[in-house]
Amino acid sequence: MKSAFKLLAILSLAFVLPFAGTAQAQDTFKIGFGGAILGDLAAYGLSNLYGLEYAVAEANAKGGLLGKQIEIVQEDDSCIPENAANAALKLASQNLTLILGHTCSGATRSALSAYNNKVIIISSSATEVSLTDDGANPYFFRTTPRDDAQSKFQYEYIKQKGFKKVAILHDKGDYGNALAVFLQDSIKADNSGIEVVLFEGVTTGEVSYEDVVSMLKNSGAEVLVWGGYYSDASKLAIQMRDKGLETVIIGPDGLYNPQFITMAGPAAEGVIATGQADISSSEAAKAAIADHHKRHQEEEGPYFFYAAGAAQALFAAVEKVGNATDLDAIKKHLTEDTVETIMGPVRFDAKGDVFGAKFILYEVKDGKFNAIN
Repeated sequence: MKSAFKLLAILSLAFVLPFAGTAQAQDTFKIGFGGAILGDLAAYGLSNLYGLEYAVAEANAKGGLLGKQIEIVQEDDSCIPENAANAALKLASQNLTLILGHTCSGATRSALSAYNNKVIIISSSATEVSLTDDGANPYFFRTTPRDDAQSKFQYEYIKQKGFKKVAILHDKGDYGNALAVFLQDSIKADNSGIEVVLFEGVTTGEVSYEDVVSMLKNSGAEVLVWGGYYSDASKLAIQMRDKGLETVIIGPDGLYNPQFITMAGPAAEGVIATGQADISSSEAAKAAIADHHKRHQEEEGPYFFYAAGAAQALFAAVEKVGNATDLDAIKKHLTEDTVETIMGPVRFDAKGDVFGAKFILYEVKDGKFNAIN
């Protein structure tokens, strides 16, 4: 997204969120945002930020939070763990206790260490299982399903379609590698006759994937499952099709983004991705999208509703507690109260995972992702 279009998006955010990231008047209530605003994965971070922006505007129209207008303080991490730690430290230094973010799993893990259990943080896009399973971050919540559910869902689709030879490639990152390992483990444990004929990690950001494409061709794989994000997946898809490989490509929610189609062009056709359920057809969702388009002349992105829902649930918990500093009380309400949000009812389990979250499948047809189940 290194384009004039991207620059306009950033400038428009600066207009809507004046002086974000600097000290603000004391009569406002500040909520932090940490995530990818610049870089190759900015489309995901901006989608999260736009969802938060919508929830804040809605709350402010009703009087704000605890009697104050809400202000977003944002820090960019570009989905890079080192940057995420620095972004977290900057947000924490402003005595913020509520954070929406971060965007990517590896960056989120790094940020959580920097926050040191001194903030409530909700992510709508970080899917790595251990973020909630290891119990190290008692104030971390998420509105997105987890990687283990995603890989299991992909595996069931592979079985349903009768594929017998599967190639698994990943980008070696926390997110991509975890997805690949979960899928491989599911295949091995089931003894269904499906064979993993190729399992490789590739270096993200490479210009050419010629070597791995040759390995893929020689493997005889009927289907390739990618663990990683859309930027690398788009290059891989183009190079596969250029070499005449018609291997079915399945990707995770890290591929499910219109930017993949833009970058891959005709090579995107037929690619399948797991993604969160499409909830854009409700009247409330349509109104939210219309409101967003008035602010920004671009799509809301895949995490818009899940970020807005996360913020709405967080605001409701803070209002019940009556302040934003009693983290245990806020956590209690997040895990015990069901809140109606733009994404539907939201309540979290004791680990911080949202109840009822699930993935569905999308296939690229005629230049658009279309739900297929």
